[in-house]
Amino acid sequence: MLSRSKKTTDTMNKLVFLILFLTMSLIVKSQNSCDFILNVQEYQDSVKLKRVGDCDIIDSTTFDVNTFLTFFDNIEFDKDYSIGVYFFDNSFDGNPYLYAVKYDEELKDKHKHKKSLHKYLNNPELRAKNHIVPMDSEEGFLQYLFFYELGEQFALKWHSNYNEKRIICSSDILDSVINDLKTSEWITADALGLKKLKEAASPNIEIEKTDQYYIITWLENRTHIGIFKCTYRISRERPHLIDKIKEEKLLDIYMNFAY
Repeated sequence: MLSRSKKTTDTMNKLVFLILFLTMSLIVKSQNSCDFILNVQEYQDSVKLKRVGDCDIIDSTTFDVNTFLTFFDNIEFDKDYSIGVYFFDNSFDGNPYLYAVKYDEELKDKHKHKKSLHKYLNNPELRAKNHIVPMDSEEGFLQYLFFYELGEQFALKWHSNYNEKRIICSSDILDSVINDLKTSEWITADALGLKKLKEAASPNIEIEKTDQYYIITWLENRTHIGIFKCTYRISRERPHLIDKIKEEKLLDIYMNFAY
């Protein structure tokens, strides 16, 4: 018969093992989530523009929409639609639009005026992000949220860079961002704010599953404004509505220049 002290020791050992197991599981999940984001953002960073006539377009040697979509292997795209990309160049700014059209149709670029074309491209029915369905998993909803919120964060031109944002998902990336802000001549942040950010901010992505929602929290580096901790709630039922339920500004970023 085991003594009371022996039983207590065994119970404590089991608790320690359980805590370690849960901790390692969370770390592995966070690493997998971060690997996905890093791979997509690396590809987005590689996309270039080239000049054709009096407009900039995406250099097709640096971006292929089908290659881009392979990163999102836990998302299903509406089977009756094909996904394409159109770069809207407005002289002072420019950004890509990922669009969706039925297979027997083409993007009708018959608008003579840029204002009309811009309105056409912003039609919700035409946006690719409104034609995707996540698999019912943490990976599926993380990829869905990234595609919806940051899928078009590449090849930003001039003033469009004001809206640039990136996800910070590891301690190494957070350290790199802090170091860049300390040394950059163009974008700066308060030294005390940087210290507090390092001490208080966890870069790990948090994903919670409930009966009705997936709740995802991550750090957004809005490179010209600040660093924010944002929490999104996504419905598990179609149309998988996304609500930002919390936003906390952790750091102000100041620009020492203007585009």
